[in-house]
Parts: sequence; C-alpha cells; structure tokens
Amino acid sequence: MTAKASKSWSLWGVRATVVVTEPDLLDSAWHLVRGHLAVADLAVSSTRTDSEIAALNRSGGRPVSVSATLAQQVRHALEAAELTDGLLDPTAGADRPYAWRSVAVHGTEITLPTAVTLDLDATMRSATADHCAEAVAALLGCGVLVSLGGDVATAGPEPASGWQIKVEDLPGEPSCQVSIPSGSGLSTASTVSPLHPDPADPPRWRTVSVVAGSACNAAAVSKAALRLGDAALEWLDRLRLPARLVDRDARVTLLGGWP
Repeated sequence: MTAKASKSWSLWGVRATVVVTEPDLLDSAWHLVRGHLAVADLAVSSTRTDSEIAALNRSGGRPVSVSATLAQQVRHALEAAELTDGLLDPTAGADRPYAWRSVAVHGTEITLPTAVTLDLDATMRSATADHCAEAVAALLGCGVLVSLGGDVATAGPEPASGWQIKVEDLPGEPSCQVSIPSGSGLSTASTVSPLHPDPADPPRWRTVSVVAGSACNAAAVSKAALRLGDAALEWLDRLRLPARLVDRDARVTLLGGWP
C-alpha cells in the first residue's frame, strides 16, 4: 500500500489540505501549494482592492494584459458558465443574458465589455485546487490531493486503493466514503448554514456532490444543481456525471454510477 502524508491549515474561511503519496515530499508540496494560493489570492480575490481582477474590472472596455494566473481563472469561469448554461455567470452589471460570451480572452489579454465586471468567487477555489494539484504532480512527480473546503483535486500517481474521500455535510448527517481516480475532482455544494441549520423554507437539496474530470467542473455542476432544485435530477442525468444528492429530509439519491 502506498504511504501517504498530509498537512492541513485554515485559508479563505475553509480547511485546506494537501496529501501526497511520498511522505518525504510533503513539505515541498505544502510550500508549493501555499505559494500558488498566495498568487491566486492576489490575482482573483474579490475582497482585495489591490487584486488584479479589481484593476481589470476598472478597465472600461480596454484590453488589459494580465498574469497567466488570472487569465487561467477567467477561462475556467467562462467554461463553467457554458457548462451550466449561465447558472454560474461570472459577469456582473450586464444588461443582457449570456454576457460572459462577450468576454474576450486571448492568451493573457482580456477585454471586458463596457459596464461588465467579473466575479470569480464561484470557481476560484476549485480552479485553484486543480492548478495546485497539477503543479505539485508535475514538479515533484508524486501523487497529490489538494482539498480547499468542499473542492478536491487530484493528480499524479494514485494510491493503490485510489483517493479515499469522505463525503459529508454536517457531523451526524448522511455520509459515505468514495474512491476517485487520480486526475479527477470532487466537489460538494451545500445550502446548509451552521448558524441557521433549519430555515423556514428549506431548499430542495441540502447538498449535492459531483465527481468530474476536474474540481472546477465538479464544483460548477454541484452548485448549479443546487439552484435547479427538482430539475437537477434530469439535468445531471443528461450530463452523465456521478452525483450524490441529499434532500431536505436527509434522503440520499445517487446518479451516474456514483463511486
């Protein structure tokens, strides 16, 4: 059995974890991940006035040269918008539907239509997890899992039993252990707030978990499914992605060959 080692810390209000298949490489992987997270925060954070995206949103329709990190994050957000048919729309201030399709990305040059700004919060975390996992696997040659809250990305050689992940919302609620292959991602989106666990009008789904070819795609689909309510079942079935949905009464529905 392949040995593993892990390290966890708090970041962006969630628990961040890096797991590697080569314990001797854990510190190197941790430093790599921390470095990529710092770069992503400076590029994409919606709460920093000095972030790259804040400057881009002030560009007034002019082409702007940005870092490779921000360009990659914007591309992922636009792909998520297409995948979800606009349910995860990264544009704000637009006066027409499908405004994200008018955002031009050419290499590291981005042009936003006048009066349109970008908010990448819906995809930033999952896209960053993917990038971190890919970077560690490429640079260190080991298997790696990077988890940022409910967004999990894997890359490189996998453990003998695959990557074992516990899927759960709050303690004591329905949970399961799944195994996903390396190179895939898993994301869980939730409508449950620990501060207000029992809303007067609860949504159809408490949580939706999805396995996809990347953490970013898994996150986009799981978040969109929450918004779709009853229509999520048919939509997920068409996508043919493994999914696990927990409804307001804690009943579990499995789709698409959930692992």
